[in-house]
Amino acid sequence: MNNQKLLALIVLGIFLNGCAMTDNWTRRETVTAAAAATCGIIGGNLSGWINHNNGHPLNEGKAIPAGVVGGALLCGGLAYLLTPEPPPPPPPPPPPPPPPAPKPKPAPPPPPPPPPPPPPPAPKVERTIILDDVLFDFDKSNVKPEAGAILDRLAAFMNENKASRVNLAGYTDNVGTEAYNQALSERRVNSVRDYVVKKGIENSRISGQGFGESKPIADNKTAEGRAKNRRVEIKVE
Repeated sequence: MNNQKLLALIVLGIFLNGCAMTDNWTRRETVTAAAAATCGIIGGNLSGWINHNNGHPLNEGKAIPAGVVGGALLCGGLAYLLTPEPPPPPPPPPPPPPPPAPKPKPAPPPPPPPPPPPPPPAPKVERTIILDDVLFDFDKSNVKPEAGAILDRLAAFMNENKASRVNLAGYTDNVGTEAYNQALSERRVNSVRDYVVKKGIENSRISGQGFGESKPIADNKTAEGRAKNRRVEIKVE
């Protein structure tokens, strides 16, 4: 029995020394060592007890170590096989994704198109009314009723179109002196101007000039041509 006690103390010392070294062991290695030590103690005691009571030919000095080794191998091997390996540590988390690149600033909107150019001014429309010799008494500047009817329509048009203006030009034939004809053409222009002004048209909207016998439009050698040259032209703008 002294040998058994000595063996138990030796195994216990080995077990305690192994426990002090298990700080760096895995769980499988720790369980295997604990099972081997426990079963070794049990096996050694059991082997020594059987040998002592049954008169086994092995002495206790050999039976106990054999039981220790056998129990340690048996239980240690079973513990090693039955104890699962601990799962590997999880992989480190992936690094955080890089921050998204800043969005490019939107391009500024294109400038608005320039306004279209203003339309060209409407062409000036001129209408010319010719008061010939038939509408004036011979060698007179008084406006005859036939000419008055035409001038009434002219005054009505100018009253409706406030922006309209007229230009008067008086002409004569070449009968008589040049000075006389110049004065006659100016009197006829003034007669037409006075008539239209009396109808309510501002004097500033009427311009006029006498040209005498200059600028004939027909041959002064014939009576018909001279009649065409005795005229007042009214240009309506």
